[in-house]
Amino acid sequence: MANPKGKSSADAPHGVPNVHHPELFQPIEIGNCEIANRIVMAPMNVLMSSGNTGLVNDQILAYYAARARGGTGLIISECVLGTRLASRFPYTTNLHLFNGTHLSGLEELSETVHAFGSKIFIQLSIGFGRQGHNPDHEPPPAPSAIPYVTDPTMLPNVVTKNVAKEVSWFLNPETPFASRPDMPREMTREEIKSEIAEYGHSCRLAVVAGFDGLEIHAPHGYLEHQFLSPRSNKRTDEYGGSLENRMRFVLECYGAARAAVGNAIPIGIRLSGDEHMPEGIHHDELKTVVKTLGQRGIDYVHLSDGSYEALKYFFPEKDGTMLEPAESFKSVLPEGVPVICVSIHDPAASAAAIREGRIDMVSLGRQMLAEPDYANKVRAGEKFNKCSRCCDCLLRTARGLTVRCSTNPNLGRERFMPEYHRQARTQQKQRVLRRLPEIPVPGLEDLPEIAAALRNSGTVPEQEQMVKIAEALRKTGAASTSNN
Repeated sequence: MANPKGKSSADAPHGVPNVHHPELFQPIEIGNCEIANRIVMAPMNVLMSSGNTGLVNDQILAYYAARARGGTGLIISECVLGTRLASRFPYTTNLHLFNGTHLSGLEELSETVHAFGSKIFIQLSIGFGRQGHNPDHEPPPAPSAIPYVTDPTMLPNVVTKNVAKEVSWFLNPETPFASRPDMPREMTREEIKSEIAEYGHSCRLAVVAGFDGLEIHAPHGYLEHQFLSPRSNKRTDEYGGSLENRMRFVLECYGAARAAVGNAIPIGIRLSGDEHMPEGIHHDELKTVVKTLGQRGIDYVHLSDGSYEALKYFFPEKDGTMLEPAESFKSVLPEGVPVICVSIHDPAASAAAIREGRIDMVSLGRQMLAEPDYANKVRAGEKFNKCSRCCDCLLRTARGLTVRCSTNPNLGRERFMPEYHRQARTQQKQRVLRRLPEIPVPGLEDLPEIAAALRNSGTVPEQEQMVKIAEALRKTGAASTSNN
C-alpha cells in the first residue's frame, strides 16, 4: 500500500528536524517493501559494463553506491536483459540475468546498495525488439518486420543541433549511432512462448540475487511496447489486432513474473504515457493496459514517455511534462498502488505533486547523474548540482561510449573515489546466508498436506520436514526439471 503509515505528509520524518520538502521524505510501502523516502533513481543505460558480457564490475558498484550514499530511497537498476535471445540485441552493452553465472555480480550490487542504506529493484527486460542492435547486424526479433525510423524533428532540440553539426556520422549506417536500424524479423508464436517462459525463470533469479523488487521493462518503444503499439505490431494471430490481443504479450510477461516469484518481492511495470507517433499506442489505450494490470495485482506503475522515434518526449526539456498522464494512470489503479513519475527536477514541484495526491514518488534520471547527493542535499535545503538537460550523457551513449556529465566531472569515475567503496567489516561472526522469501512451487498446490507440512517449519521436526521435501520432489518432478 502507498499509505506512509498514517503520517501526515506535512510531518517531518521521525527524529529528523528541519527537513525541507517533507513530502519527499515520508516512507512508503510498495507491496511488502518499505522505502525510506519518495525519491527514486530512474533506470538508465549507462554503458559501464564491457563487451556486452552482462557482468557487474567495480565501476557499476561504485556508480550505484554513490546514489545510495546520497540518500536515494529507491534505486531501480539499469535495464538488465533477461533472456539469452534478448542479450544478443543490446543497446550496445547491458547487464544480463538469465542463468547462474550472473548471480554473484548482481548480488554484490544489491548488497552494495543495501550497505549504503537504499533499496534496489531490478529492471528486467525481455528484449529491445526492433530497437536492439547486434554487432553483426543480425535481424532483431520483433512483433512484426517493421524497423523504427529516426526523425530529426522528433529529437530534443539540443540533440538536433548536435546532429546538424555531425550529419555525416548520423547518416552513415555503419556508425554506432546510425539513424537506420537493422530490419527486424517477426517472432514466431513458439518463440514468444519460449521467451516468456525464460523471462519468468529470470525473475526468480532476481530474488536469489537479493533485489527488493522487480520492474517489467515496457516503455520507450522496446519489445513489450512494440507488441502494444499498432504502429509496430501488424500481427494477425492472437498477439495482434485488437488492444486485447496487443496487450496479451505484456500480460503474459507479468503473469510469468508473478507465477515465478509470487509475492516474494513486489512487481511493477514501466510504461510510456503515450507513444506520440502516428498509428502508435496513445494514452487512452495505455490507460486501459494500466487498469488491467491493476486488476491483476501489479504493485506499482512507473511512468515515462515516448520512444526512440519520439525521443523528445523520452528526454523532455522541462519539468513536469509527465505529471498529467501520471495522474491519469493513478485514477484507474486500486488504492494503495503507487505511481512513480519521472523528470521533475525541482523538489518543490515534486513535493507539491505528492502533497496534492497526483503522484506517490518521483524518479530522476539525468538529474541523478548530475548530482548523486540530490536526496541528502534536498533534505537539508542545500544547493545541489542541477542537470542542464544538455543531453551530453545521451549523446555519449548513442556513440557507444560510457556515460559522462557536463556538470558532474566524476560521473563514470566513481570507482576511483574511496567514499563509494564498501568498508571492511569488523564483526568476527555474522550471518552471511540470507533467508530467501517463499516462492510458488509448480505442482505443490495439488499436494496440500505436503505444502502445509513444509510451511509449518517451526512446529514440524526437521527429519519429518526432510521426508516431506523428498516426497514433494518426487511428486512435482522438481528434482529433474531445474534449469539454472
